[in-house]
Amino acid sequence: MEATLDEQDYQVIADKVLQQIRKEYDLVPKGYQKQEFDKWVGIKEFAQSLPVVKDKEWVRSFILSLPAFKNWVINLNAGSGYPTRINKTQGLRWIEEHKSEINWHRALKDKGDE
Repeated sequence: MEATLDEQDYQVIADKVLQQIRKEYDLVPKGYQKQEFDKWVGIKEFAQSLPVVKDKEWVRSFILSLPAFKNWVINLNAGSGYPTRINKTQGLRWIEEHKSEINWHRALKDKGDE
């Protein structure tokens, strides 16, 4: 069996192959800068994204109060009417790098024992 291909057929095949390669290897065209935008979320969503799911008061007390989070948290202790927002992108990156240093078993009653 012999197949006859013209220039258009070759182009279709090349496009399909390039599409698969880009998908497989997460490639982007030259000159294209993949931008990462930081995502800001509330405490509840941030807490649900942690490697160990904790309640929002635990996260507020033991994670968001850490000095590393100073620039990634807005309205931490501002009171009601001022929702706390966390930079999920930066916060989770820090958590991933330091998760072995965090005492995930710490209880809220331990807060006063610092």
